[in-house]
Amino acid sequence: MENKEISVHNKLLLHINRLKAEKFELEDELEHTFKEFTYTLDPFFIAKKSLHKLVEDKEVQTDLVSVGLNLITNFFIERILGRQTVKGYLSSVLVEKISTSLINNNAAGIVSLISTLQTKNQTK
Repeated sequence: MENKEISVHNKLLLHINRLKAEKFELEDELEHTFKEFTYTLDPFFIAKKSLHKLVEDKEVQTDLVSVGLNLITNFFIERILGRQTVKGYLSSVLVEKISTSLINNNAAGIVSLISTLQTKNQTK
């Protein structure tokens, strides 16, 4: 009888040890899951993830390129032609309208060109 009880007792201890190990494993997994969950609720992470998704959209890329090129063009027009005189103002407005029209009509091509140049630079 004693041998049988010892055997059952040893099995019980082994089972307790297995359950403790499983408990620690599950607690670690729960802690990791909780940390991931709290990280996804971080406002900075949400904004960053949203911006990444937004920038991956081709239409948004085209719009961003158009806006950026228009800003750069307007900056250079202002610097080169100036708006201090009537002649300078009229010529800068004319050049601005032409450049804006060209940029907006060819935005997809400009994005494609920039992407091509970017991939060429990355392969070097």
